Amino acid sequence: MEESDILKTVRKEEYFVKILNNYEKLVFSICFRMTQNYFDAEDLTQDTFLAFYKALPEFDGENPGGFLTRIATNKCLDYLKKAERRTVVAEDKVFAAVPAEGAEPEKLLMEQEVESLLEQACRNLKPPYNEVAMAYYCRGQTGAQIAEALDKKVKTIQTQLRRAKAMLQKQLKKEGISWHT
Repeated sequence: MEESDILKTVRKEEYFVKILNNYEKLVFSICFRMTQNYFDAEDLTQDTFLAFYKALPEFDGENPGGFLTRIATNKCLDYLKKAERRTVVAEDKVFAAVPAEGAEPEKLLMEQEVESLLEQACRNLKPPYNEVAMAYYCRGQTGAQIAEALDKKVKTIQTQLRRAKAMLQKQLKKEGISWHT
């Protein structure tokens, strides 16, 4: 293994530990809300971070909270779907085998609930932080894209995003949700 490969591995590990420390409570709270079971939420939180770790080489570093939220939501929906399958009675096997057309309603509902929670928190911020937070956390835009759209300097947007993040953390903490980025 070359020295540059070792350095990349060390940086990847450090980045992962930082993300784990910053987002563990958010991911757990999403998993717990969706499963209503502490132990299942712990397992799904671990599965979420394992999937994130495996995806690190392809991850661009933008919006890790949004990326982790989507992974956690999908893991929970898959888990709930499997749990639902285990409880289907024998005579309903015919109906369970029929594929649903379009997106599954429960999956859409859960995704909308998670997105709605974050979107509402962003909207509750004061201007200009609400606009910047909505663009970054809800629409997945980069700082450069937001700066271009608002005709502001990237450094200004970065500062506003840091302040918006602190305000979001404070606001969500009041609602009993721990969120770190």
